[in-house]
Amino acid sequence: MCRGTRESTPCNLIRDPESIRTPGSTTRRTSSTETNKRVHDSMRGQLPTAHEMDEFFSIAEEEQQRQFIEKYNFDPVNDKPLRGRYEWEKLNP
Repeated sequence: MCRGTRESTPCNLIRDPESIRTPGSTTRRTSSTETNKRVHDSMRGQLPTAHEMDEFFSIAEEEQQRQFIEKYNFDPVNDKPLRGRYEWEKLNP
């Protein structure tokens, strides 16, 4: 049977151009070190830095603190009650 079209992989789905190989035997084993190196190299550009992670989570943390302060009129960062809906009393354990 003759097919009029050909299958291909769109360029945007190819992650690592070095991983494209010429079709060949599927029985050939690749070494585990070669495979691990390819996986490690492809992940290197995707991991965020510590600064990027801190920045990302600090935004969410500030929003959560703001919501808590509005709801309970208490500042958890400074451990101080604020004026508002609830009346806070300090307890001695």
